[in-house]
Amino acid sequence: MSEPTVPTASGRTSPSPRRGMSPLLVVALVLAFMCALSLVAVLVAAAGGHVIWGGFTVFPAIFLPVAFLLMCVELLRGARRRSAR
Repeated sequence: MSEPTVPTASGRTSPSPRRGMSPLLVVALVLAFMCALSLVAVLVAAAGGHVIWGGFTVFPAIFLPVAFLLMCVELLRGARRRSAR
């Protein structure tokens, strides 16, 4: 898939700078935020002496590392994109 191009003053076209956040980064951030909320819910319930559904501990155990790996992939993509310029 080719990136859109923008004409420069010399008449040649160059890749346009990417604006905003990539969808991969948005997914990683949403997963990390949901994991953080789940862990806070577990801590608040434990402080109140309650036990909540086990999914609140399993979800962050699985998806927090996934979010971390997605952020690492995005970091590598950004580094490769910068080195290509």
